[in-house]
Amino acid sequence: MNIGENMKKWFPVIIAVIIIGSGLGIPYGLGFVSFTHTTASSSANLTIPSGQFYQISNEDYAPPGQVDIYLSSWYGCPIGAADSWFIYDYFSGFINMTPYVLAHNVRIQNGAIPGLLFKSNISFGDKPLHTTIDFYSYYLYNLYLNRTAAGFNDLTGGIPIPQNQLVSTGISELKTSSFPTPVVNTIINITTVDHIEGMNSPSAYLHPPNDKINTVMVITGISGTWILNLYIIEPKSLNGYSYQYMEENYGNFLSIANATGNFTKALEYSSGTVPCP
Repeated sequence: MNIGENMKKWFPVIIAVIIIGSGLGIPYGLGFVSFTHTTASSSANLTIPSGQFYQISNEDYAPPGQVDIYLSSWYGCPIGAADSWFIYDYFSGFINMTPYVLAHNVRIQNGAIPGLLFKSNISFGDKPLHTTIDFYSYYLYNLYLNRTAAGFNDLTGGIPIPQNQLVSTGISELKTSSFPTPVVNTIINITTVDHIEGMNSPSAYLHPPNDKINTVMVITGISGTWILNLYIIEPKSLNGYSYQYMEENYGNFLSIANATGNFTKALEYSSGTVPCP
């Protein structure tokens, strides 16, 4: 991995160290930043690297003695489908994931991405971390990005959403989730306030006219809060594989193994098991 130091920001001063691994042309890795947003309406922008587990603050939003993971996505998201495999890979080392997932193909132009939907919250004890891990998922939009999510009995329809109101509706949906307020505010900030590195825009506004709250993950524990914004596994790299093939061979994909390794490190850092770099 290569270690680089970001330029200083002056709202307030930020020193960021980014550790980047490379494989198959996919950006993934670990990094940390000392800045903390205090409200969802903060006007101070960070520059967030995409496709990395990145420490956003030293705050702990989990109950004592555990690490909480929050995944915000939508039913038709290729990023959510691709990245579901590293979550499945890691969790399968501790529990039987069959009761918690639903096989789901997400259609893209010229193909489909095989993935998993997480249909309930998950809690288990992680022996290496010596702590409890709680995983929470919430889906903001339906399969076709034109309605709110309606639960696992109806992936295609909830309340209709005008195309120009996807971001505001996604924020409203987040606020009605069971996610803690600081986690909701973090998701809002990193998608609608903070700019993605190399872009002049937050991630929610990268794909007009389909601007939306994109798939993100928040990991929080005694040593701070980490985020993942945008994909760590390139969705198109899984295009054309069947779900059955992925289920039998996901462990042979280098991109998934790398993502799982970096997810593991983020959990170790947030739990305090391993000192942050």
